[in-house]
Amino acid sequence: MARIDEIDRRTDVVFILFYFAEQVRGVTKLQKLLFLIEQETEFFEEYEDDVAFEFAPYKMGPFSEAVYSELEFLLQLSAIESEPLDSPHLGDESQSDLGNKKFSITPKGEKIASELVGQLEPEYRDELENLVTEYNSMSLTELLQYVYSTYPDFAVESEIRDDVFSEAK
Repeated sequence: MARIDEIDRRTDVVFILFYFAEQVRGVTKLQKLLFLIEQETEFFEEYEDDVAFEFAPYKMGPFSEAVYSELEFLLQLSAIESEPLDSPHLGDESQSDLGNKKFSITPKGEKIASELVGQLEPEYRDELENLVTEYNSMSLTELLQYVYSTYPDFAVESEIRDDVFSEAK
């Protein structure tokens, strides 16, 4: 695989996610999208121990503190911007003030992300684009149902698991 930047591989994948998603509604959804990239793609395979997000079971399912660090970094860089969600979403963690926001890539972020995407080998690009497009189009509840069903070990600490599955009925 073409190396992007080993040191900032987590940042790279967040840029790439936003490039394909354009907008992500809520930090919980962002957490789950990045979790699925780790679980269902080969993007981190070579670097698993060094730069992966290290997700663990938590109140809303898979959670990584590193996601907040990357989000805050991209916001400070003006690569993404945030605005309040129209209405609160199920399970949005409210770490700092990022919990109830939607995040969109800016022109500056798009330029950087475009360069990163251009460095990817086509199979990795397609894999990431397909995953982000498919899962970001789901509602948060649908996404959580999928994650909790497919990766039950990451749902053991969830405080909203019963609510998520009761909405499926």
